[in-house]
Amino acid sequence: MARQEIQPRTFVATFSQRTPRHWCGGDAALTHILNTYTLVVPGNEGYYIRTLRRCLPRLDDREAIAMVSRFLQQEGQHGAGHHRYWSVLELQGYRFRRFVRGVDALLYRFLEPITPLPVRLSMVACVEHVNAYLGHEFLAQRILAEADPDLRALFEWHFAEEIEHKHVAFDVLQRLWPAYPLRLLGAALVLPLFYLLMTAGMAYLLWQDRLLGSRATWRQFGRHLFSRDHMLRRSFEHVRNYLRPRFHPWQLDDSALAREVVERDRSAAQPRLREIAVTGGAEKEAKVARGVEAG
Repeated sequence: MARQEIQPRTFVATFSQRTPRHWCGGDAALTHILNTYTLVVPGNEGYYIRTLRRCLPRLDDREAIAMVSRFLQQEGQHGAGHHRYWSVLELQGYRFRRFVRGVDALLYRFLEPITPLPVRLSMVACVEHVNAYLGHEFLAQRILAEADPDLRALFEWHFAEEIEHKHVAFDVLQRLWPAYPLRLLGAALVLPLFYLLMTAGMAYLLWQDRLLGSRATWRQFGRHLFSRDHMLRRSFEHVRNYLRPRFHPWQLDDSALAREVVERDRSAAQPRLREIAVTGGAEKEAKVARGVEAG
């Protein structure tokens, strides 16, 4: 398995009740893409934790167990960090609990119990690739440069750590169930679901703003996909890379992007990140990982 340093951290910044409704520099479409991401993150992170926790007893390598346990700690912190922002969305008047309950019912109460563990791990490996390439593009292109500072810090911290641990689920999959068709199956299940849910959530929030039919909103969406951020083309390229038989996440070494964010937000006059001490051997870390709160 690839050896990369994974450091669990807590996001310590507080969110202001005066956060603008369209906090991405007035871009309603991009704001609600990321708001939808915030709404699905806690459930997703719980799914990753439950899946990798079940894989831990199958690993007999101390370094691999330690790496997975730190991955689980990072994921638990991501869910907690994003969930804290929900109260601001509610104060702004957004109704989203029904959307979240629907996503949870579909993914975690219906699909998860009937999905075999190897397929679940393949799905986690794929969605972790999606998280990592979103992180790469948002950080490399500085897409959030004009965003509200606290929300920018939340997402860039999350994206940095997605880059930092992007190899973990993939490496566990390759160690336990390396069949290439299994990787393709996970991608076939994840990619349509991810983009369908993201689009549905964005549309639901835009509808609440009465902007779903606005030409300006769809121009913003077009700039994100095509003319400014080129996310449609770039996402297609990242997916195509994932589907190559000899793919590995660290064939794209973007660790410098992650380090830049961590150093900035850890060393600021008012730090937004606090490192979590990790002590003891691999066995102790595995026990910690099993105790991480799902979601």
